[in-house]
Amino acid sequence: MSICEFSQVQKSYRSGWTYQRKMVLRGVDFEVREGETLALLGHNGAGKTTSIKAMLGLIHIDSGRIDFLGCRPGSKEALHQIGYLPENPYFYDHLTGREFLGLVGELHGLERSLCNRRSEEVLELVGMKDRAQGRMRGFSKGMLQRMGLAQALMNDPRFLILDEPLGGLDPVGRHQMRCILGELRQRGKTVLISSHILSDVESIADRAVILKEGSVAREVDLSAVDSGGRTWQIFFRNLSTRGKGALQAAGYEISGQQDGSSIEVADSEGLPNALRAIDEAGAHLLRVQPKRAEDLESIFVSTVADGHGDDPQRTRKQVGRILDSLTDVTRDSSGATEVVR
Repeated sequence: MSICEFSQVQKSYRSGWTYQRKMVLRGVDFEVREGETLALLGHNGAGKTTSIKAMLGLIHIDSGRIDFLGCRPGSKEALHQIGYLPENPYFYDHLTGREFLGLVGELHGLERSLCNRRSEEVLELVGMKDRAQGRMRGFSKGMLQRMGLAQALMNDPRFLILDEPLGGLDPVGRHQMRCILGELRQRGKTVLISSHILSDVESIADRAVILKEGSVAREVDLSAVDSGGRTWQIFFRNLSTRGKGALQAAGYEISGQQDGSSIEVADSEGLPNALRAIDEAGAHLLRVQPKRAEDLESIFVSTVADGHGDDPQRTRKQVGRILDSLTDVTRDSSGATEVVR
């Protein structure tokens, strides 16, 4: 079942002194399915935040349709079922954590007893129950992010929209946030998350929608993305012609490498037989290592790259040329380095 569906959504803004319209969303099509965690990805300016604002009814679209369980985006019926954490949330920092959640509960129309009970529940879930008595002006970035998630959960929403919830957090804070999102996933909450931290997204989300220049460039089933290295590579050298024939007869495809040759084994169970075959072929074993399949980062880069940023070697050469042009380094006869500016 679909919680939210975009159908050919277009949005433009007037920009500059000429007031010419700039297209931000160009026929966007995607859906958020009930019970899943969907990642909305893209480079800066790809249309992620604009899509979220349209979903919430904060902006009006030019054309197309956004369906939220049959409700109009921004209607009371829709907003009552949504919890939202913006990228840059604002807090009344003179309030304590509990006072802030009490205010959020009142805005949602919760009765006082239900509001108090819900506050304690979400504070425990986000790990802030023992610190919520302090004023929010003294909270760290990670604590504020957790309070932002807590307020998004106050109305027990059916659908959570989180814009950059991992931004600005240290490794410990990111780990804690991933654990919280994992718990929400286990509880069957539907979550839309927008983030640039792809390694975390890969461990949290079920699917990813990648936007490029205002259009959906690709949808990725993250359950099918292999990041665990289930395929194994065996490297060896000094393989004779006779030994090569024996390996090929056994069904192994031999690839030439810089330091010798290699074969691939589909799973760990096949490793002993492959190693035995290499030994019997008389080759010298070099190493065995897992082969990492295509991960979310490589998929993302290959999808959104403009043809220049997708080659690490080319990027390193470009950086090297720029650095060489900034500083001319010459060596004198003694071998010392003199910097000429």
